[in-house]
Amino acid sequence: MVGNNITPARSARVPSLDGLRAVSAAMVVFGHAVKLLQVGRHLPYGAGVTDAWGPVGVTVFFVISGFLITRLLIEESRASGSISFRGFFARRAFRILPAYWTYLAVVAALASAGLVTASAPGFGRAFFFSTDYLNSDSWVLNHSWSLSVEEQFYLFWPVLLLVVGTLRARKTALALIVVAPALRVLTYFVAPDLRPCITSMLHLRVDALMVGCWAALEMELRPRSRWLALLAHRRAALISAVYCILVSAVMRRFGLLHSAVGYSIEAFCACAVLLWAMRNSASRAGRVLNSGPMVHLGAISYSLYLWQQLWFSHEGRSPVWIVPLLIAGAVISAELSYRFVEVPMLRLRTKLRVALPADPGAAASYAEDAGPPMAFPVARSATTSMP
Repeated sequence: MVGNNITPARSARVPSLDGLRAVSAAMVVFGHAVKLLQVGRHLPYGAGVTDAWGPVGVTVFFVISGFLITRLLIEESRASGSISFRGFFARRAFRILPAYWTYLAVVAALASAGLVTASAPGFGRAFFFSTDYLNSDSWVLNHSWSLSVEEQFYLFWPVLLLVVGTLRARKTALALIVVAPALRVLTYFVAPDLRPCITSMLHLRVDALMVGCWAALEMELRPRSRWLALLAHRRAALISAVYCILVSAVMRRFGLLHSAVGYSIEAFCACAVLLWAMRNSASRAGRVLNSGPMVHLGAISYSLYLWQQLWFSHEGRSPVWIVPLLIAGAVISAELSYRFVEVPMLRLRTKLRVALPADPGAAASYAEDAGPPMAFPVARSATTSMP
């Protein structure tokens, strides 16, 4: 249980990854959908549990991102002896910017027509990925804070990994996992006006990314790690899933406690589910996560996260019957964005690569980003191609 079973083959697709992306995106969508229903209504007791699903879904995204980016950087360093920053940032730009800019362009057009509220300063903050510190003051742009956190993570983590090496990078990740909660508590007491911003600032949420980074580095340096075995245990994963789905909503009602440990618990719970799912892709739950529809939903999860915000405005009361239509609209928008923006740009990235220096991490990165191009994919096993 502790040995190589936890570590996926280096040339293989990361099993269950797309399925977990799908679950994360679904948590965000349904969390916002139920939140929409709460406007002007008193829902049955317990409905508030879904309030936490959106934030928890983002935490899961952060953990997956930290794990995957670190894993790809390690593979590139192993293959070439170094990390190509040019290649890394080019891959990230092709992956993130086209779909994001398309979304911003549509929002700008709608704002010009008076259909949504968004200011020029808000657009500027969203465009330059600074909304984790500077609020966009617009619902349709607010979710860009998580993209800002990701982009800022991309700026420092590859450099740190190359400069200090995997062993010290692991120690740095652990240090940041400890420091971030302390900074949140400090912010809670010293700057009470910033308490609503604790959820979004990079230096206060970096522990979620670092948990994923640590897990990838731990696999590389200590594949028989007892900590990995503990997190990957079935009971740990089950308890973690229950925490994320149910208990996290209760924890968020205790502001200081959640600031101190709640975010970190969420991150480790997400990591436990990730490690178990990777190791147990042939289980009943693993087969669901690796089924065709789940893999496809995971492939479009980035676009779904972008476009769902436009469909679930909380500015006024909405009839119940319209919520399923709004969910459908978000999914259709994501599908269009994926097929006509993401996939063509990733294919263009592949074509342009012939003119770039050799980039050992590129093939894995492309497959990881692109997913199946145009249809529901066949369920992928842990020993097929890279995602």
